[in-house]
Amino acid sequence: MQGRLEAARHVVGAPTSGIRDLFALASTIPECIHLELGQPDFRTPSHICEAAKWAIDAGDHGYTPTKGIPALLDLITEKLARVNGHDVSVDQVLIGNGGTSLLAGAVLAVCEPGDEILISNPYWPTLRTIVALAGARAVLYRCPREQDYQPDLDHLSAQISPRTKAIVINSPNNPTGAVYSGEMLARIGEIAAAAGVWVISDECYDQIMLDGTAAAPSAATFMDPDRSITAMAFSKTYAMTGWRIGYGFASSDVVTQMLKVADATNSCINTISQRAAQGALQGPQDCIDQMTASYRDRLQLSQKWLSEEGIPGNDPSGAFYLMADVSTSGLSSHEFATRMLLEHGVAVAPGSAFGSAAEGAVRISLASAATDLRKGISRMGELLRSAAAGRVQPHMVKE
Repeated sequence: MQGRLEAARHVVGAPTSGIRDLFALASTIPECIHLELGQPDFRTPSHICEAAKWAIDAGDHGYTPTKGIPALLDLITEKLARVNGHDVSVDQVLIGNGGTSLLAGAVLAVCEPGDEILISNPYWPTLRTIVALAGARAVLYRCPREQDYQPDLDHLSAQISPRTKAIVINSPNNPTGAVYSGEMLARIGEIAAAAGVWVISDECYDQIMLDGTAAAPSAATFMDPDRSITAMAFSKTYAMTGWRIGYGFASSDVVTQMLKVADATNSCINTISQRAAQGALQGPQDCIDQMTASYRDRLQLSQKWLSEEGIPGNDPSGAFYLMADVSTSGLSSHEFATRMLLEHGVAVAPGSAFGSAAEGAVRISLASAATDLRKGISRMGELLRSAAAGRVQPHMVKE
């Protein structure tokens, strides 16, 4: 008699995203206030939607090359030069199913089972899942709150071992909003070069800058471009999260290997989304400034409201997230987030979903409407005070 069939151990052992788990629960709560997801409350700009409609009406919805539609690849190389200062050729660029698939493609293309991959603490939760699916091991390097969530380079260097294959960096950072300077990126590049390892850079928030600058410094500018892989996306910049369209660049040799992963997982990216992405790059760019200005205004308001509730918050420079310190509640971040959801009808992301360095805090998404932020922060203050006083009581959700 044959034994019981079981799923692959490295898949069974892969962690799930604490954010997505909480979102699934929040979706069952009527009239829930969603502050947990990086989901812009803006509609995708009309010129992008019109480009998609044109493709549908023209019958332009067949297979495309795995790399992407050539005209879109050309526009991406122009964007990389204009915004990020990169001079790359079309053979160094490929399209992905959002930034997530580009990061997964990078990890799977350069890492083998048993390799170690250094990721920041705090980290984006899905990254740990990607590493586990590659059969690799995630090793954390500190980005402590006391250092404004910037990498502790001494600790990063100390984490490198003979098994290290890559260092993953994320700037502007999710969840903290930290932006790494050119000097910081250059020093990480030096560490990577000395160790002979890859750098994989998640830059999906590159143009969402809360400090007024146009774009964040890009890692490949400050290190060996032949040893770095960069993932970017249309999702946040153009409020195109559900369109699932991203792009990446690396040396042509690495792109060739990433295309094998893409062939096996995507075949090609949704043609309509690719045409929409063309519209995004060809059309007016003031939508980026307008949305980013709104996030900046919401940051200032949220920091004011948090201060009024006696809740410390950090000062992010990019992305659209704010970390709120709820440690005085005496609850773990998971307990706090769960109580917020079940008793106050507000979904926030627990810091524990992002690693030990974010414990004691919750992440608030500034992509949510200001009215929701105001209500949510007010209810956070209620829970914080009642929990600290030891009298947490169920709260009837009210508008």
